[in-house]
Amino acid sequence: MWCTSKNVVHLQECFERLNLHNMKLNPAKCRFAVTSGEFLGYLGTYRGIEANPKQITALIEMVPPRTKRELQILTGRVAALNCFISRSTDKCLPFYETLKGNKKFEWSEECEKAFQHLKHYLATLPVLAKPVEGEPLFLYIAVSTTAVSGVLIREERGKQKPIFYVSKTLLDAETRYPMMEKLALVVVMSARKLRPYFQSHTVVVPTSFPIRTILHSPSQLGRLAKWAIELSEYDIEYRATTCAKSQVLADFLVELPTEGAPDQEPNSTWTLYVDGSLSQQGSGFGIRLASPTGEVLEQSFRLIFHASNNEAEYEALIAGLRLARGLKIRNLHAYCDSQLVASQFSGEYEARDEKMEAYPTLVKDVARKFDQFALTRIPRAENTQADALAALASSSDPGLSRVIPVDFIEHPSIGPAVAINLINEPEDDIDENDNHPAANQSDYGFSRLWMETILAYITNGELPSEKWAARKIKTQAAR
Repeated sequence: MWCTSKNVVHLQECFERLNLHNMKLNPAKCRFAVTSGEFLGYLGTYRGIEANPKQITALIEMVPPRTKRELQILTGRVAALNCFISRSTDKCLPFYETLKGNKKFEWSEECEKAFQHLKHYLATLPVLAKPVEGEPLFLYIAVSTTAVSGVLIREERGKQKPIFYVSKTLLDAETRYPMMEKLALVVVMSARKLRPYFQSHTVVVPTSFPIRTILHSPSQLGRLAKWAIELSEYDIEYRATTCAKSQVLADFLVELPTEGAPDQEPNSTWTLYVDGSLSQQGSGFGIRLASPTGEVLEQSFRLIFHASNNEAEYEALIAGLRLARGLKIRNLHAYCDSQLVASQFSGEYEARDEKMEAYPTLVKDVARKFDQFALTRIPRAENTQADALAALASSSDPGLSRVIPVDFIEHPSIGPAVAINLINEPEDDIDENDNHPAANQSDYGFSRLWMETILAYITNGELPSEKWAARKIKTQAAR
């Protein structure tokens, strides 16, 4: 073992706490009052956890692989340093593609370029920091077309220092996930690989995308619902993106690819449904944003300030437009059930006061930032989902933040009644000497009376004197 000078004083105290009074140390294997030491393949110093220089040198001095076996050695050495390498899967993707399948080994120009870039990066590997108990940690996430990556950092004296890098190659099915689900996948993957950190710290996820809305939407099912349950055991907070204060986070400044994203094709149009609500408890609104591929974002908003129903309708539309702008949506078609909002936007109605004149002006200013935008008024019956979200916001407790799960019950709690129509009178089926429970005798007597009444109507035309009972016998006899 090795021990720094700061820890020598506490060594005996640690032994006593662990009830290791009889433990003996081998002086030949111990080093005390050292400034650094190697442990589990890493180098511990006063600065933090550093990569082993031997491992770095072995990678830098490697010649380009000439066989699959040599390429496997290269990827194995990189894997030993993954926690120090930012977005290691993206950097090593050409190597993995070469090893995939049983195809012939070929060291392409792309592999050589990635190999030289990796060597250059290894020359300046970051030092990993050690978190302090109780402090919040920050998780920066990134998504590419082939991999998802994350980095856990801590802030110290205004500077951000990395704690651990994680990365994962997307499977074939995962590459077809919507981009928002890929972002949620990064958080889930990071929580699984860095579970001890997530369990003992509050983790803040800086992002400009509504990951929390996606995971906690009441209408979400399938994997998103499972991920939300899995992440509920951790204290995770989603905040608006702030500036990165360290160069090691440069790879994580862009969370989504700006070109070639399947949800943001130039000709694809998103749909937005908005509705405002006013009740005795207050006012609020709901928005429902749907992508061309079927991805849905739903959210309820409670207005803390006093607002009329028309003002709530405008606030809903403005919030929906800002959400669409934050997702970099180019084409948007918005729907609302307010005739005033739709008519003022189109110019058919004029605002009567200064306050209501400012709302359509703001809506038009935001709408101009889209390549294509349209606002259509629809009947309330076609806007039921946004209306339900708005009603939930306006009638709920403003001081209560909660997630309402929606489940499905396939069958009623009581089974359907079973009717048995008897054709012949069961005179010989029941023995008068048989002993039946009272309940069975009652059921049998009722069925027998009911059968005799129908039989009397069919044979003799006899009906009960009561009007509705007679109509019921006619209906049943017809069957």
